[in-house]
Amino acid sequence: MSTFTLLQKISITGLLVIGLTLIAISALADVLDGDFENGGGDWQVFADPGFSATFPAAGGNPGGYARLYADFPNVGGSVCIMQTFLCGDPDQGTECTIGFDYNLTLIDAAPGSARIIVVIDGITSIVVDHATADWEFVSYVVPCGTHTIEICLEVDPEHNMWQACIDNVRAECTGGVPTEAQHWDGIKSLYR
Repeated sequence: MSTFTLLQKISITGLLVIGLTLIAISALADVLDGDFENGGGDWQVFADPGFSATFPAAGGNPGGYARLYADFPNVGGSVCIMQTFLCGDPDQGTECTIGFDYNLTLIDAAPGSARIIVVIDGITSIVVDHATADWEFVSYVVPCGTHTIEICLEVDPEHNMWQACIDNVRAECTGGVPTEAQHWDGIKSLYR
């Protein structure tokens, strides 16, 4: 067998393994419409009176985004978008990194009177509690499996008008990808 033929087999086998690995990884992380290019139809919205969530087609980071809005005046409360999705295989011991881009804008309010809250499987974290000038990114690492994420704009009582923009919500499975055990004889047979 020539060296060229052996290199061709190695290249084809390597590409096949890489391709199957990428397919396995992408199939295990499934946030739907995380870039909001499809109008946010895969997200549930929960809003107190005077609060709203819209999904504009332009103005995001880039393209579509989720706009969480507290109108003036309001008595305090929140608006949330929520989705349940599968990230990774819980039996494989991998990790799921959940992240998103955000921007919090003070429109007519007291500084510090609003915050973006993220709730992943019932555990709450404050993402930001002050106005941001540009898009910023935040991520969280959780065990693999089925998760529910809620991203909320929470505003204190009084006359506070705020806007939170959310884009590129994603979940990525990291860690080892399961492989089939191979013996040396099986590997050598590929190149004969």
